[in-house]
Amino acid sequence: MSDQPTLEEFTQALEELPPEFKAQLATVVHPAEEVDTVAIKLELVKFSTELRKHNQGVDWETNKIKPKRISVEDVIEDSQKLFDFLIE
Repeated sequence: MSDQPTLEEFTQALEELPPEFKAQLATVVHPAEEVDTVAIKLELVKFSTELRKHNQGVDWETNKIKPKRISVEDVIEDSQKLFDFLIE
């Protein structure tokens, strides 16, 4: 047998702890923090916009291709693709 306690043994040991130790453990163990998806999406919008501007600059410098207008729909679409990739 292994020296690792089973989940049931660990749960039972936690239940047998004195209340003051349980309270101390509760302050140490934090629940998972909620992810701010709005902030992530805003950062991705900024990133997508800057990336499109950069790519247009590269196209101008290398191929002398005149930059086209960057539409809001294109930026949102790019940002959504990145967001979907990140949360996948």
